[in-house]
Amino acid sequence: MSYMTSAAFNQNPSKAKKAADQQPVVITDHGEEAYVLVRYAEFAANWKRSASLLESLRDPQAADDKDFLPDRTSFEGRDVEF
Repeated sequence: MSYMTSAAFNQNPSKAKKAADQQPVVITDHGEEAYVLVRYAEFAANWKRSASLLESLRDPQAADDKDFLPDRTSFEGRDVEF
């Protein structure tokens, strides 16, 4: 990631666009990060896509090494009508 002051961005926005072709550019305002300039394709691929149900419900703090293997349900001995 590269950084650029808002004054430098205002003076030469094409330089910022060329830099954003390679990697995101953080634009600072009074020494604080204020904006990020990225190519639209990168934005669409990383920030605009819909999350799957699993991604939405998963706990990011949970250990990923546990498998969920519930007991199988059987309908034997039950009267089932379709």
